[in-house]
Amino acid sequence: MFVRYFLFFIFIHSLSVVADTETMQVYKWTDNSGITHLSEFPPEGKNNNFNVEKIQVSIPVSEPAKQQNNNERMAHIKKYIEDREIARKLQVKTANTAKTNKKNCELARKNLALYQSGQRIRTRVNDTSEVQILSEQERIKRIKRSEKNIQSYCGNSE
Repeated sequence: MFVRYFLFFIFIHSLSVVADTETMQVYKWTDNSGITHLSEFPPEGKNNNFNVEKIQVSIPVSEPAKQQNNNERMAHIKKYIEDREIARKLQVKTANTAKTNKKNCELARKNLALYQSGQRIRTRVNDTSEVQILSEQERIKRIKRSEKNIQSYCGNSE
């Protein structure tokens, strides 16, 4: 009889330990630069080549929700929702910045190739002026500017 109660107690105790944890879904992926990301949201874009893993993370609960009053719980929930929205916006902004940098990198490389080709380049000083041929000094300035743009937008991907 004692053994039954003892086993029942162990079973109930193990359930309470499991009940004191929560799980959270996390996405893990490595981008083209070799950086590993962990996020609550999958990476942006449908055509990405990332190997995305879904991971369930256990989070221990320090205080049972029953001990908090409703106002505290609602404030906690609102803060959690706001934090998730901020994290989502930051992830979207980071993805958009990466796309813009990629486009600017390609444009800077094309410009550098054009300026280094030695071809005569026609340009306008402003909309109302005549077409002028780019001088050698201006070509050198633009080559340097294009190299700086490549360093800025392309980073270490050269």
